Amino acid sequence: MSDVEVVSLDRVLIATADLEASTRQFTELLGLEFGAVVDPPAAPIANRTSRIGVEFVSGDDGSAVQRFLERNGPGLYAVSFEVADVDEARESLAANGVDPVDEVELEGFHEVFYHPSSFEGVMVALTEYDRPHPAESAAAESGWTRDADD
Repeated sequence: MSDVEVVSLDRVLIATADLEASTRQFTELLGLEFGAVVDPPAAPIANRTSRIGVEFVSGDDGSAVQRFLERNGPGLYAVSFEVADVDEARESLAANGVDPVDEVELEGFHEVFYHPSSFEGVMVALTEYDRPHPAESAAAESGWTRDADD
């Protein structure tokens, strides 16, 4: 039995080459509203997340997202699960030979990513954060957001 305590499904990440067009389509067709563009200065990615957990992610040349798009086209990129304790979850998975391929840690937000080969072809992120939500709040406090039209 696993020591990983999954609290909830946090986000579904969808890779796209055109962040604005994708969010506009989901807004027009499904009525979803998306937050600001999160554009970390040291990372080759940008994303926008809806309040219900649909997140579009795009990447610069050479990024993992860009390589994914070249191989697969737009579509499901990763699934993020909120966990009670991300460090405990990482230790539990490592004890089973599953190590993260990437990690993001900001004030009140910690996330580790696992390669699709470990989870039936799906990249998995395990996320722990203080309330209220997460990635966008932490990114805004770090100055990593910009208006969608920029």
